[in-house]
Amino acid sequence: MSKKEKWSEEEYQDIIEDIASNSPYQRKPSSPKKWMTVTEMGELLGLKKTDRYWLLHKNVFESREIAGKLRVNIASFEKWYANQVKYQKVTGEEPGLELKEWSFSVRDIAQLLEIEESVAYDMVKREKLETVTIDYWRRIPKDVFWNWYKGQSKYQTADDRKAKKELYDATISMPEMARLLGITRKDVYALLKSKRYGNYFSTVIIAEQKRITKESFQRFLNEQEEYQLSPINDYKELAMEENIALANYRRKKLLQTGDRRCNGNLNYLSPEEAAMMAKVSRSTIVNWYFREEFPIIHVGNRVRIKRKEFETWLKERREKNGVHTGTEPQV
Repeated sequence: MSKKEKWSEEEYQDIIEDIASNSPYQRKPSSPKKWMTVTEMGELLGLKKTDRYWLLHKNVFESREIAGKLRVNIASFEKWYANQVKYQKVTGEEPGLELKEWSFSVRDIAQLLEIEESVAYDMVKREKLETVTIDYWRRIPKDVFWNWYKGQSKYQTADDRKAKKELYDATISMPEMARLLGITRKDVYALLKSKRYGNYFSTVIIAEQKRITKESFQRFLNEQEEYQLSPINDYKELAMEENIALANYRRKKLLQTGDRRCNGNLNYLSPEEAAMMAKVSRSTIVNWYFREEFPIIHVGNRVRIKRKEFETWLKERREKNGVHTGTEPQV
C-alpha cells in the first residue's frame, strides 16, 4: 500500500529535482533520481498494469503518494530486486545478487555436489538443514550449508574430489586389496584386525570409505611371506584381452569382491572361463584336467589352467574330431 504522509523539506526538494530532471529545459540534474512512477517500475520489470499494482501492494519496497500519484523509491526497489529471483528486469540485469551472496538454492547445491536436484531436495530434508523461504522458494544460508558439509564425508564438491585425487592414488580399497592378494574381502578385514598383521597397515577414510595406504600395503608385503600378490590377479590386463565376451565376463566377475570363479590374467583361465571358451560345462573341464589332458596350477584352493596350453590342446582336439578351426568364433 502507498504511504500517505508528509515529507520533510529535504524530501520535498528531492521530488522537485526528480520532476525537473525530466523537463526538456533542465540540462543538468542536480542529483540522481530517487523516485520513479509505477508505470516506470512496471515497464522496467515487463509487467502489465494489474501485475504492477499487485506487486506494489505487497509492500516489498517503499512507495509514496506524491502530488496525487504513487511513486516508488528507487533505492528501496533496488534493494528488493537484489534479494529476490522471481522478477527480472527487461534490461537483463541479474536479480538476487545479494540473495546469492549469503544463500544457496537447492539447485545450486545439486550443481555444487554434482547430484540430481531431487536427491538434493531429499538430502536437505533428511539432514534437516535450516532453510528460508523467499518468494515461495526455499533457500539454504551458506553458513548453514558449509557447517553441515564439513561434518560429513558422503557428498563431495568437484573441487574437493580433485584435491583428494592424490589421496585416492596413494591408497587402495578393501576390494582392491582382496583382488591383489587373491583372497576374499572378509579375509582382508580379518587381516586388518589381526594382532599379527594389523600393525602393518595404515588406513584413511575418504567419502566414508576406509582405504589402505599403498605404502603400508607394500610394507606388509615386504615383511612377511604368508601373503603375496596373486600371480593371476592383474585386472589391468583385461584391456589386452582379445576375446571380447571373455573380457566382459571377467570384468563383471572381478567387480564381485572375492569371486573365485574368474581372474584378470591373460595367461591363466579359471574352470568357468575355460568352459566358456570350449563351450562345454564346468564339470566337463574338471573331468578333463583330472585326466591330465592339459596342465593346471593350484593357487591356494583354486585351480587355474594355463591358457596357451589349453588353447593348443583344444585346437588339436577339435581338429582330431573333424571340427573346422580355421577361425574360431568369439564366444
